[in-house]
Amino acid sequence: MASRSCSFVIPVLDFSPHSRYNINTLLDDLNNIDGEVICVFNSCEVFERLHSHPRIDKFCYNSLNAGVSRSWNIGINLSEADAVFMLNADLHIKPRAIEKLCDYLFNLEKAVIVGPQGAWVDFESLTDKKYFSRGGFQHPIRVQAVSGFLFAIHRHRFLEQHLNFDVRYSPCFMEEWDVGLQVIKAGLASYAVPVSDFEHDWGISASKENSKICYFGRMVLRDDILLENRKKFTEKWFG
Repeated sequence: MASRSCSFVIPVLDFSPHSRYNINTLLDDLNNIDGEVICVFNSCEVFERLHSHPRIDKFCYNSLNAGVSRSWNIGINLSEADAVFMLNADLHIKPRAIEKLCDYLFNLEKAVIVGPQGAWVDFESLTDKKYFSRGGFQHPIRVQAVSGFLFAIHRHRFLEQHLNFDVRYSPCFMEEWDVGLQVIKAGLASYAVPVSDFEHDWGISASKENSKICYFGRMVLRDDILLENRKKFTEKWFG
């Protein structure tokens, strides 16, 4: 396979106090991996401490937390690579993971999004019908949603089909299912692929606490966001 260029997009809000890993350890990981690093800073504190980091090639500074969808879109718009990797700031990743994800992305039929974890979704009940976790499968599986903490996008196909992350779901939740349905509608495919060379500690997406999130300068509750975005998702696709 010909060498493919890579961009690594990292939305950054804080220093991941819930995790063993954070933006600093991730940038250390990326010292051993070729490709441009694009940080989307969503807080002044992290921006002031890291914007001059030697491993960061491009950045965008949002004066307020713009949410996941906007951050991913900004990263794609700043990217010039064949493959765009979306990385949570609380991720630990090895070069082998990037190599394998890139290989799957450009060799699987109609692939536009691949990641190491994903799901078949029951859209009537708005639940995962079957979730594919690391180590739980041995071959690529075509899925309806790829988990957002780590995934790769085939930039040409993504842009050619006018795919995007719907900002109406900001600051978080439902982006993965929404873009998964966009991919299906475009006649393309998303895959969960057997890649295991990474570590990740789940944060607010798996939390049982009704945490507060500062979004565009106002405080919103995790459970309220989830409930509202489930309604938006249903109205958009099945209303």
